[in-house]
Amino acid sequence: MIAACARNRVMGSKGTLPWKIKEDWEYFLKTTEGGVLLMGRRCYEDFTEYASTRQLVVLSRDPDKTFTHASKAASLKEGIKLAQSMGENIWICGGAEIYKHAMPMSVELYLTQIDQDYDGDVKFPAWKDHFKTEISRKTITTERVKLSFLILGR
Repeated sequence: MIAACARNRVMGSKGTLPWKIKEDWEYFLKTTEGGVLLMGRRCYEDFTEYASTRQLVVLSRDPDKTFTHASKAASLKEGIKLAQSMGENIWICGGAEIYKHAMPMSVELYLTQIDQDYDGDVKFPAWKDHFKTEISRKTITTERVKLSFLILGR
């Protein structure tokens, strides 16, 4: 799993990220490079300009919905199976419900913690019961905010 959230666990606002932090976005793109990204429809809509350069599986229960440059699955279980057939490294990329359901089966969580509160309508699910081991931490300070890039394990 890979995600970013604010101090107050906010990760979304009106279908998009509530921040524009270049260093976080670059970390996401570099970390997931070469992997298969598994995400929900709203995350895909926010990611479309990068879709042609990545392997994507988008979850949607709408049988008529199609996604340019992406495969579609109707459930998380189906999506994981499809993603596994496409590559070794599978990245669960959101949204909140997908994170919540994938958390018990995920091995690691790559979490960018943003040291600031944001307003938003989507919060990242509580993770500390699932990921108790801190594997690594790198903290940087940008022009506007401090970021901690964590890798957490079971």
